[in-house]
This record gives sequence, C-alpha cells and structure tokens, in this order.
Amino acid sequence: MVKKLQSFLSQPTKHIKMQKAIKLKIRIGTTALTICTLELTAKAPPKKGYPIAPVTYGDYFKQARMDYGYTQVELAMELEVYKSTIDKWERNATIPNYINKQKIKTFFGFDPVTETITI
Repeated sequence: MVKKLQSFLSQPTKHIKMQKAIKLKIRIGTTALTICTLELTAKAPPKKGYPIAPVTYGDYFKQARMDYGYTQVELAMELEVYKSTIDKWERNATIPNYINKQKIKTFFGFDPVTETITI
C-alpha cells in the first residue's frame, strides 16, 4: 500500500481529490474502517509536441498557438490561410510573409518571436 501511494504521489497531475477507505484488522479479529481524504496539486506536464525551449520562428509560433489552445485548423481559419500553411510554419519548412506576420501579430496581440507572454 505504501509503495502504491508513493508511486501515485510521484506522478504529476493537475488536481486530484481522492477518498480511500482502508480496513484495519485488530488482533482481536474486529475491523475498523478508516476514511481519509487526500488532495494533491502539481503542475501538469506540457502537451505532446509542446516546444520547451523554442529556437526558431516555427517553435515560437507553435508555442503561442498551444498556449492559447488553438488547433492548426482553427488558427488557419482565423488567419485565413490553409492548415498546411500553419503546419509548414511550425515545421520550419517555410516562414510567413510580411502580410501573414501582420495577421499573426494582430491575432495574438504580439509577435511570437520578439515578445513572450505568460498565461
């Protein structure tokens, strides 16, 4: 039981509220029921594909997109470009032209490369 609890505590989670009933045996043969409440809070791990240390324009762009919670399709609709264009920007296959960089600055409210924002 202790090893299970230790492994459970070492896992990063957002917020867990757990109630566990444990039966305790006493020497006489009677059992007592103990109820405990355990609340854990920890920072959730980043989403799959989230750039931890962005270096290129595509990394910064993807980080901003994921911070705001947009999918590539949703962002493509907002910026009036194809989904494949967003994908190419994030993979650093191409970089946005001047007009698209202005749309990105207008949509996010900042340039993903020069300014950082914390949410």
